[in-house]
Amino acid sequence: MAEKVERLVNLTIALLESPGAMSLEDLRRRTRYYTEGSADSSRRMFERDKDELRRLGVPIETVALPYSDELGYTIRRRSYELPDVELTGEEVAALALAVRLTGAHDTPLALAKLAARAPDPVPIDLPGDTRVEVSPDPIDAVADAVVGRTTVTFTYRAADGTVATRTVDPYGVVQRRAAWYLVGRDHTRDALRAFRLDRMTDGPVPVGDPGAFDPPDDLDVAAAVSGPALPGVEVTLAVAPEARWAVEVRGGRETGRTHGGWPVLTLEELHPVRDRAWVLGLGPSVEVVGPEQLRADVRAGLEAVLAAHRGDPAPRAAQTDTARTDAARTDTAQPEGRP
Repeated sequence: MAEKVERLVNLTIALLESPGAMSLEDLRRRTRYYTEGSADSSRRMFERDKDELRRLGVPIETVALPYSDELGYTIRRRSYELPDVELTGEEVAALALAVRLTGAHDTPLALAKLAARAPDPVPIDLPGDTRVEVSPDPIDAVADAVVGRTTVTFTYRAADGTVATRTVDPYGVVQRRAAWYLVGRDHTRDALRAFRLDRMTDGPVPVGDPGAFDPPDDLDVAAAVSGPALPGVEVTLAVAPEARWAVEVRGGRETGRTHGGWPVLTLEELHPVRDRAWVLGLGPSVEVVGPEQLRADVRAGLEAVLAAHRGDPAPRAAQTDTARTDAARTDTAQPEGRP
């Protein structure tokens, strides 16, 4: 397989670099391929390679060679190379915003070059300290701690935004819905907890000696993350047409229309606490029709987000709801049988 890949790459390079079309004999001399066996077998190999490259999108052209009965082969650069990247002013602005949020400071020249080529520049004004701290992925350190049975400490940002230092005996690591979780005993709460790795803002750092603890024999790490089965309720949502697919993939079925023309979709089983974050993630593209408790919770969550962006204290309703639902969050999973 490696030999075939090398042959295809070298054939592509030879046809690209040649100033004119090349015959099969030219390719034999240039690439040292297609020389073994009979003339018929080497030609068949070349034809297979040519067809394979064409299937991959390489535009090999067959042309008549002057003063020869042989066919020639070539790749025109303008057909092979990708076109220059042309961004609109809005796309450059979005890229600049994304780069700025990472805290990178060595990209102004590259962004300026892109902006200069944009046909419709769009100025953007960002505060000087606008950025998002990006921490290295802690999964390697967590995995080492699990294998070594070493207690770790780390700074953790909970779902409600609270930041605290946690000390944990790591029992296992599991992936759920594209997120990685550390499952272990939280020393502060003396209970089983699950922590999303992407919410660790500092650490984890090992403390103590390896082999300091033994995980429970009957521990189900996956169950600790997903939590106990929670009863679902029927939920009705009014959904913007462009977001309809996001509800339908979860089993939503149309049961009506709003006066504004939005489809009304009903989900037969949605947990109002566990799945509230999903509803919030749909933003202005969804309105909760019922039940009333979920409607109030989503409203409180949106008000909390708005208050956080304004720098205001969290609304009282959101604070109360946060306390009420703390036990249901996956970052506070408890083993079966504990309160």
